[in-house]
Amino acid sequence: MTGSQPNFDFWPIKTGTRIERLALIMSFHLQFWQLIRKEQLKPVINKSMQPLAMNQFHRIFNTCRIPGQVRDSLLTCFKTESEGSKAPTNLIVLYRGYLFSFDLVENDEILTAHEIEGQLKFIEDWCQQQSTAGPGVGALTTTDRTKWAQNREYLIQLSADNKTILDTIESSLLAVALDDNEPITQEEILREALLGDCCENRWADKSYTSIAYMNGNFAGNLDHTPFDGMAIATEAQYILMSINECKGVYSGSKSKRVLSEPILLDFKLDDQLAKEIQIAKFSHKKMCETIEITYKVFTEYGRSVSAKHQIHPEAYIQLAIQLAYYRTHGKAAPTYCTATTRKFYRGRTETCRPCVLENVEFAKAMTDGSKNETELYAMLQKAGKKFQQTMANACNGYGCDRHLLGLYLTALENGVEVPELYKDPSYVKSGGNGNFVLSTSCVGYWNVCGSMPPMVSDGYSFFYGIENHQYSFTISSYNSCTETSAQLLQNNLYLSLLDMKKILDSNQQ
Repeated sequence: MTGSQPNFDFWPIKTGTRIERLALIMSFHLQFWQLIRKEQLKPVINKSMQPLAMNQFHRIFNTCRIPGQVRDSLLTCFKTESEGSKAPTNLIVLYRGYLFSFDLVENDEILTAHEIEGQLKFIEDWCQQQSTAGPGVGALTTTDRTKWAQNREYLIQLSADNKTILDTIESSLLAVALDDNEPITQEEILREALLGDCCENRWADKSYTSIAYMNGNFAGNLDHTPFDGMAIATEAQYILMSINECKGVYSGSKSKRVLSEPILLDFKLDDQLAKEIQIAKFSHKKMCETIEITYKVFTEYGRSVSAKHQIHPEAYIQLAIQLAYYRTHGKAAPTYCTATTRKFYRGRTETCRPCVLENVEFAKAMTDGSKNETELYAMLQKAGKKFQQTMANACNGYGCDRHLLGLYLTALENGVEVPELYKDPSYVKSGGNGNFVLSTSCVGYWNVCGSMPPMVSDGYSFFYGIENHQYSFTISSYNSCTETSAQLLQNNLYLSLLDMKKILDSNQQ
């Protein structure tokens, strides 16, 4: 999963600015880390004033997936102050195939942005002075999980130093990647973050990696395993508001303590691992070439228009998505939409299934011209209310997908024959067993965008942001599928939103 940072007027695109800006960003990460450490982060509540589970914030820092031959495990070292001594506070920096580590805390005080800048600048200068790129061990983390588990085990067997380095990386506070590419538009940034030819500068298992481009633009790569998008969105909002408050200029102390130099993490490799790294880089590049990403901001109107008609903003967007897909493919599609269950203890998500009969009937009527505007308006209202009810059911624990997943895993773990339901073709066609053609998620009511690959080969991944005056959409599909086109779906979505506004305008309230 990836996301890009919106551009600020006071941070114009400019080559050579990334280190200073990144240092400021990391200082705000540390402030957020301190809030969680001290348990001072304001509890998150929903619109009904119900508190939401906060345990996912434990896994933003000091968290890493560990590959396994059969299944992965999740390493989480983070502790609050009341839970005991703090976990490692080192930052991992990846640049030009090299890996460095330095501590973000000195004598129980976090480094200032000025001090972080000095450490990052040391790493940047050192890497740029080398005649060749580093070995790029991070590329191994982008391979399939079983292959990476095998290579990781081989790394450990090859040298005890390698195990120490792996522990340093996997338990670290955060990771940052310095990329020499200079994407400008939000679409280019997303494409570089998710599909860029720089897998040697990634440690894909880390829960969060901040990506700093040469021209001062930023993105982030995230592992979805430890937390949901809304957890990291809370931190992102804190950081963006902090940057905006100081207008991107650090005004704190310019003095520097005497700090230890960043440590080069130098893996011991042999010819076999060198070959595996090259294979990983080639495979990653070929895989990324199969994915198409489009990003568009719809500026004709935003949620304020549908709000006048008492239509929930996410319901309205889901109607537009279904209509756009129907216009593109002439049929409906099983759809996943994220519903939060964080009102329950340690809740995460449930599947909201928005491809309901009312939604499909509206899409058909909008396409075949069989209904007049008054009838279409009534259908739009009916479909919108049905989505709200479906979403409410999912959020309140009445969804079916997580329950069915639990039963399926219980059968597997206990050696019980898997029920016929899970083998039925209609279950798969409905999206079961991870076969949703449309995988959709709201990134929030702001202008931050994100993306991830589709769930199935003939499907789409769909991220959307909702604002009063505009919407933003990121759609991805696989180029290898001749039936799908992210760009065509994006175009039809644009037209669908225009047509839906005409229906609303015909029934002014």
